[in-house]
Amino acid sequence: MGKASLRTAAIYCLALWVAIWLLFLLMRLSPLDIRGIPGIGKVILIALVVALVAPIAATGLAGAALARQPRAPLNLLTFGCAITALIGQVFLFLNSRWL
Repeated sequence: MGKASLRTAAIYCLALWVAIWLLFLLMRLSPLDIRGIPGIGKVILIALVVALVAPIAATGLAGAALARQPRAPLNLLTFGCAITALIGQVFLFLNSRWL
């Protein structure tokens, strides 16, 4: 396994997390009603599960990359971003009333 592959996988997890949350935000702000599309419920549910798991996976991957190369500043930055995304998501879900 390459030295940067864990960090790259963590960055991809964070990018996927951001993309899904931006999609949810666009759906919320859009006048288009997607509830009429057949089968969209399963797709949105899978996207929500991926958005929940992605920061956890990114934190684990970034932590493993940081453990492998503790002095690489990009590993520390990736780990900090993953931790921030995870804490932000936990804060969002704990403060939301729709769950």
